[in-house]
Amino acid sequence: MPKNLKACGTLETDILMESEENMYFVDRETIEQTLVFMEEQLAFLQQHTTWDTKIGQLALERSLHTVIESIIDVGNSMIDGFIMRDPGSYEDIVDILEDEKVIGKDMHGDLVNAVKLRKHLVQEFTQVDHQMCIDTFSSSEKALLAFAPAVRNYLENELGPVSAFRR
Repeated sequence: MPKNLKACGTLETDILMESEENMYFVDRETIEQTLVFMEEQLAFLQQHTTWDTKIGQLALERSLHTVIESIIDVGNSMIDGFIMRDPGSYEDIVDILEDEKVIGKDMHGDLVNAVKLRKHLVQEFTQVDHQMCIDTFSSSEKALLAFAPAVRNYLENELGPVSAFRR
């Protein structure tokens, strides 16, 4: 974030930031709701170890898809709110988050691999490879679990703690 940025107001947990040239808007409440939802989906995925029924496979697909969409939505909110460079792809969103120090280098590769699974889930939905989904989740699990805390840490470092006061 530019060094000449300062908080100029809060509306619940929405933070407006201004500099000499620009106004920035980071909707912390929506980001937090998405992160909580993502954590719930990850907990569901961790609790279930077999996905061999049709309902189980559909639950696996939907949970993984919404986890990936959560990364994309939160990433886009961060990129827009902090005026980071425009992404060229879904994977580029993760690249930008790493470049801007929202996530660590140790998380980057696993998050990119998870986000790449989106194409399979969305475009090849009639022939989903459930074992590939399970393997991708297993190999990316640590980074997926670390995503929400990393985003929260970045927001707190850049914007300060969430204020309980309304204007």
